[in-house]
Amino acid sequence: MTKITILHLQTLCRIAQQGSFQAAADYMHTTQPTVSARMREFEDRIGFPVFHKRGRRMDLTTQGRELVQQIKPLLAAIDDVIYSLDDASHASGLICVGIAGLIGQTWFSTFIKTARATMPQLSFEVEVGQTSLSVSKLENGQLDLVFLATHSLHTDHRFHVEPIGVADVLLVGAPDLVGRNGKQSDQNWLQILQSQPVWSLSKESPLHPVLMQLIKDHNLKVKVDICSSILTLKELICRGTGVGLMTAPLIESELERGELVVLKDAPAFAPIPFNAAWGMDQSQTVIRKLVDIAKTISTFR
Repeated sequence: MTKITILHLQTLCRIAQQGSFQAAADYMHTTQPTVSARMREFEDRIGFPVFHKRGRRMDLTTQGRELVQQIKPLLAAIDDVIYSLDDASHASGLICVGIAGLIGQTWFSTFIKTARATMPQLSFEVEVGQTSLSVSKLENGQLDLVFLATHSLHTDHRFHVEPIGVADVLLVGAPDLVGRNGKQSDQNWLQILQSQPVWSLSKESPLHPVLMQLIKDHNLKVKVDICSSILTLKELICRGTGVGLMTAPLIESELERGELVVLKDAPAFAPIPFNAAWGMDQSQTVIRKLVDIAKTISTFR
């Protein structure tokens, strides 16, 4: 009878994470028939099925789910030992990363260059998206690592969370719309919000509740227009279609060139904290090396 190996266990957990034999095969750089054969051998050896097919997905049986929960932390621990003994340059495989749009527009390209120089055999699949969607994909195993403003994960025992810096927040507008007095607007910020259009990122953004709280605290009767893209929002504000909150790292150049000015006497806002988050069952060494690179590369203060 075939002996159970670590490869059988790795294949089991990869199918559970990816949702199909083909996706697991692609991730493991092998073929779907090979993955199927491994699972037949594994199920023959343990004496019960670990998957049942539901459409195109392979869902875990009750026994299979319990087995995966036991195996995943063991595999992560084995990976830790292997990589602690080996050079990081030997690490290979696909790392699925979810990032905030701000990170994609600031220091992420430098992070990728440094990660490739350190671990050249790694491949990356990058998804830029809303925080809630990225966190959901982290929870269900579709992402290995996220760099986001992830406040809610601080108290979640399923994830490691480490800070990678904070981004200052500024209330800004274009000089053609709000005037200019040095690097500030001519008018007071309160007058401007009462007289000019106001833009915000979508409700998923950490900037949205900050803006809405500001409006509530000052009893302003303001209609807020919404934009889901941080780059489009920057362009809208630069073109004088309204004012809004922006993160300082994204608009440094525009402020320096005078395309944007800070609204006069605007309140000081708490900076937005950004974090790296990854699952407890992930291979700690490779992910942690990537997190350490991010903390070094990040241009957030």
